[in-house]
Amino acid sequence: MVLGVDLSLNNFFAMLLVLAVKTLVLGGCMLPIAFAALGTGLLFGFYNIAVARNPEESENIFNTTLMGFALMETFVFLSFVFGFIIYFI
Repeated sequence: MVLGVDLSLNNFFAMLLVLAVKTLVLGGCMLPIAFAALGTGLLFGFYNIAVARNPEESENIFNTTLMGFALMETFVFLSFVFGFIIYFI
């Protein structure tokens, strides 16, 4: 023990393992970005199909599409927040 710090090899590997797991968790929290991009493409693609089939309801369909988009983005932002909380704490 030097200056109140345990410099044993076991402590070093334990800290390295914790850092590796935190980095993997942070990388895993970035997966919703890929799925949100896929979901956004599908959402607006099907919006175009729905408006082509029923043009009278385009405003209602657009509002529903935007609500779905906002819901997807909420999960992306929550993933960022949880990832950084896990990484820095």
